[in-house]
Amino acid sequence: MVGTLMAEEDLIFDEDYCFGLVPLDNFPERSTTFNYLPDELLARIFGYLHPIFDQLPLLSCVCRKWRDVLRLHSALWRTLHVEPSRYHFWHYSLVSSIFRYYGHHIQKLTWQENSPVYESIFRLIPRLHGLRCLRLPVLWTKPVVDSLSALSNLKEVQINGGFALSDDDLQQISVSFPQLREVTLNACWRITSAGVIQFLLRLTDLRTIKLKINSGLPLQDARSDASMTQGIHIAKDLSDSIFCSLVRVLCLHFVPVEVDELWHVVKGLPNLRRLSISNCDQLHGVRLVSDSLQKLSVFRLWNVLFISVDCPVLRHITIDPGMECMEHLEICAPNLRRATIDGGNALRTIRVISKKLAYLELSNCEEIDMRAFRDVFLRNPTIACLRLGCISHDSLTLDEYLIPGLQEICLLGDFACETIHIRSPTLRLLHTEAENDIVTLNHIYITANHICKVALVGMPALRTIVIQCVSVDSIEMNLCSDDQLNLESCVIHAMSAIGFLRLFDCKVNLLSVTTQLARTVVLYRCQMSDYVLQMALTGCPNIDHLNLEKCREISRVAIHAPPLKFLNMFGCANVHRLDIQCPQLLAVNLGQCPNIRLFIQGRQQNLADVCESLHIVRPIENTRWTHEFPPQVYYCS
Repeated sequence: MVGTLMAEEDLIFDEDYCFGLVPLDNFPERSTTFNYLPDELLARIFGYLHPIFDQLPLLSCVCRKWRDVLRLHSALWRTLHVEPSRYHFWHYSLVSSIFRYYGHHIQKLTWQENSPVYESIFRLIPRLHGLRCLRLPVLWTKPVVDSLSALSNLKEVQINGGFALSDDDLQQISVSFPQLREVTLNACWRITSAGVIQFLLRLTDLRTIKLKINSGLPLQDARSDASMTQGIHIAKDLSDSIFCSLVRVLCLHFVPVEVDELWHVVKGLPNLRRLSISNCDQLHGVRLVSDSLQKLSVFRLWNVLFISVDCPVLRHITIDPGMECMEHLEICAPNLRRATIDGGNALRTIRVISKKLAYLELSNCEEIDMRAFRDVFLRNPTIACLRLGCISHDSLTLDEYLIPGLQEICLLGDFACETIHIRSPTLRLLHTEAENDIVTLNHIYITANHICKVALVGMPALRTIVIQCVSVDSIEMNLCSDDQLNLESCVIHAMSAIGFLRLFDCKVNLLSVTTQLARTVVLYRCQMSDYVLQMALTGCPNIDHLNLEKCREISRVAIHAPPLKFLNMFGCANVHRLDIQCPQLLAVNLGQCPNIRLFIQGRQQNLADVCESLHIVRPIENTRWTHEFPPQVYYCS
């Protein structure tokens, strides 16, 4: 939806806000070495700053040389994007100052969608005489068109019409801006096919048309029926007109189009690059053949039974939720690189043929035929990133023969398998989608070479995890979760090294960690017996940083780890004996361990006596450490 102009009294700004904020005389004396740089090099450095977010105009307060650089180098101000996340006085005051002092340099002005454009700032836009491209989230009513008519050199505009813009207003736009080369008609619900054709005929320099029919159409409005009828007429008439080769983007929303009509429209637009289709109730299937289409988005087509796409240059396809009847999907696109498919829990067969597919997301496919599912991977060996949701089997195996180049796996919230086996020498990243819990997954088995990261969050049903690899940089489980994870067994075998292992709120009955070297091992608020902990430490004696913070079920800990440098026992309230044989140990955190007795090399130590050679956080202290290496004192904000 598009926004409207805000009243002038909603904003009061200071004209000299940016340039009168700090007097030049108040700046301390500084070295002049930086100012010996050529102006061009200074401008290149300033170019890394965003004009608004980094408050670039304030640099003019430093010295005259900087002021001249900002004033004379148009490249610093040529493109301006206004993105107000929320109302701030300084933000709009800064924008108005840029318009006043550097507006003659601005050639492209864009505004964040669905954000207000205040009238006091809008009145400054007609002063930007060098403006070539304009995109504002406001309705192009007659007063707006009259206000912007001074910008007669505009080349690119986005026209947001709503129900306010009529055919006559559209003709006035063509008179006011005769040099337009690119036009985007967005959410113009009142215009007709004849009005669009007459508008385009007046623009002799036109090169590109972007047509977004019925975007954001309010169905509760009585005029929406006429907008739907006119929408399909506009698309069909343009495909049959002399302007068919100029249409680059076409969005069809809430139009009564049928299979043959959609085929006719797309075939009639020889240079169409992007196509979006949604909420077309009369559409029972999508069959497209195009030699130019590069991006296709389809969503909320409730009655569509099949989708068949044959586009040689198609690069991205997105099928979003709302495809509740789609049973068959066929994509023939040799250059397809990215595919996002939501099966709506109705998809049965899928066929994707591509030579370059690298990203594939499949979700809500509980009815999919597993032969078709496997065929997708066999036909597309270039898949590197797989985001997977629900499929029809309880057990899933992904190996190097099925997906030879797999590097990343993301398990989506609707993932429904009980067991997943991953055997891939190229696997680098395994993680879960944080928004939803995966309530069915019980067992994970991973075999790989070098793994960069395993991050598993929101898996309350997980019971077994086995990781076998040459080395792994990071393993994190159950972070940012309020539920305890009950693991029957957790086995991690890395032949070379483990960089970072962190378990949060896990109850572990079997913990086996085997590696030649572990940089950091963190067991935070984990429940395990003394025996389970001892077996884990026996298989991994070479640890640099061991963190057992708030593991309150352990009572006796014996550590023989020659390279250990940092040991964190903070909050282990039930530990009464700690045996350490670690010659390189630098620091021990015994905070909130009231009953602990410390033994070094088998001899009990007086904590006051060992503080000279070993840094110890005493049991009466509340000093916490971070989980990084080396640990730092943790300060809670």
